[in-house]
Amino acid sequence: MSPKTSDFTLFKADRIYRGGPILTMNDAQPQVEALAVRSKRILAVGTWEELQGLVDEDTEVVELEGRTLVPGFIDAHGHLTGWLLYWGTPNLAPPPAGPIERISQIADALRNYIQEKAIPAGTLVLASGYDDSLLEEKRHPTREDLDAVSTEHPICIVHTSAHLAVFNSKMLDAAGYVNEDSAPEGGVIQVDENGRPTGVVEEEAVNAFSKLLPAVPDVPGMLQTLKELQQNYASLGITTVEDGLATKSGVVLLQLAAALRVLYLDVLVFPKWTEADAIYELPLLPQNYYVNHLKVGGVKVTQDGSPQGKTAYLSAPYLKPPESLGPEYRGQPILSQDALDTEVEKAFTKGRQLHCHCNGDAAADMLLVSLERANAKLGVADRRPVMVHAQTVREDQLDRMKALGVIPTFFVAHTFYWGDWHRDETLGPQRAECISPLRSAANRGLRYTIHNDSPVVPPDILPLLWSAVARTTRSGAVLGPEQRVTPLEALKAVTAWAAYQNFEEDRKGTLEPGKLADLVVLSDNPLTVPTETLKNLYVLETVKSGRTVYQRPPDASSVAGSLRASKTVAEPIVAPLPRHTCC
Repeated sequence: MSPKTSDFTLFKADRIYRGGPILTMNDAQPQVEALAVRSKRILAVGTWEELQGLVDEDTEVVELEGRTLVPGFIDAHGHLTGWLLYWGTPNLAPPPAGPIERISQIADALRNYIQEKAIPAGTLVLASGYDDSLLEEKRHPTREDLDAVSTEHPICIVHTSAHLAVFNSKMLDAAGYVNEDSAPEGGVIQVDENGRPTGVVEEEAVNAFSKLLPAVPDVPGMLQTLKELQQNYASLGITTVEDGLATKSGVVLLQLAAALRVLYLDVLVFPKWTEADAIYELPLLPQNYYVNHLKVGGVKVTQDGSPQGKTAYLSAPYLKPPESLGPEYRGQPILSQDALDTEVEKAFTKGRQLHCHCNGDAAADMLLVSLERANAKLGVADRRPVMVHAQTVREDQLDRMKALGVIPTFFVAHTFYWGDWHRDETLGPQRAECISPLRSAANRGLRYTIHNDSPVVPPDILPLLWSAVARTTRSGAVLGPEQRVTPLEALKAVTAWAAYQNFEEDRKGTLEPGKLADLVVLSDNPLTVPTETLKNLYVLETVKSGRTVYQRPPDASSVAGSLRASKTVAEPIVAPLPRHTCC
């Protein structure tokens, strides 16, 4: 077989990888011996013998030494600028994502933070990641818990789902939340039996803390944080990052970062539906192609909340509803059917790809109705609407999704992080076993992707693959074994199929000549290692558009030395960041 090349064969290769499995994700040629890169693109793939003609004295030959080369990972759904508020603030997440196991530790972390940072009285104290389902107390903290930390600082701690938060009394006063009727449209203020706010707020009510953010943002600090965040993503093999539900201020910051050449990973933006029109009016907004690694891809609508926070909109009641909301409680939608119809039709009319957050199956029903109505009115086209999370979609809904061309992006890491909680608390065994129904989707030929929804959980792709393959909970139980998929399918869900989701299959997702040289070198072959080993693999090198943007330091693993190369053509960005080895 001759090497598969493009017209680039008139040139010599800048770099050739060989000496280990090269998994292309291209069904026509699934694995090759060697891959050649020239400038930003893949020049050729084939056997080492076939690629000899592309080698000259300037070609760097990288010996994989048995390690595995795969396409760059694509963050199918996440919130890049969502990290900016919390980077450097207390991490209130439970293990393995953080250190918190009880409410007293939350209080200690906040006190230490206020003291170490010498935060002045009256200044907002913000932290994130707490998870009531995994606290020893099995409850949300309250205003009193946070008042014990400080009554002089407004305090807001954001739930791991980002759909809820807890305010102390000073923060409640600043927000004007005095009873449940004080909630803004689309928000909820939880109250006790006397009608007094408990401190727990939901959905749009959470956003009140933004009123207390500095009027003049620290732009240099945020640009530096973007650099650090990209190092983190690159160290995990991610070459395309999503910023879903982006605000206008966030997009303006990303435009500045792009103009200043701060971005070196591709950042794909989906504006929040309430700000989309204002964002699309921004000058020089890159929409059809990346400009300095930035592109706006469509619009994001949020239709319900989170199942672990019991705010997702279900068709049947929660197994154990919140006591104050009654036994028939099943969550609530954020938009009415008419409002959702309007947003879907608007996105289709303006040619914007629609991403819609639907955790509950009742929310999914509403989206499918809106899509059917929009298609009936506007005609069928290749729009690739994305149902984000699709946690509890039913078999009949998967059939409708297939007919409508919907791409589900599943938050399959739920099987580890909250699988036990869903089985025992929110959904019950039958519904819990069917969350993130990857196998049911695959059996229908429904192309899907998987994601971590960072910063809800760390953006670590390899444990995400493990979750899709193993579906193992924190307690070690297997949740819905019939919904497990193969390692190859899971890997395609973060490469080839994720590129398709983003209308970028012509340039990303598979290792083929002419496509961008977005590459990841892994410590072992995810297709052949034992399932339990899959989550412990790690990234040795990440290449974005032909340039090494991350190289694992030699002392960061048990593997002696780093990749051997005859020459070094680019100075790697060394990011010795710890990675989470459990999903």
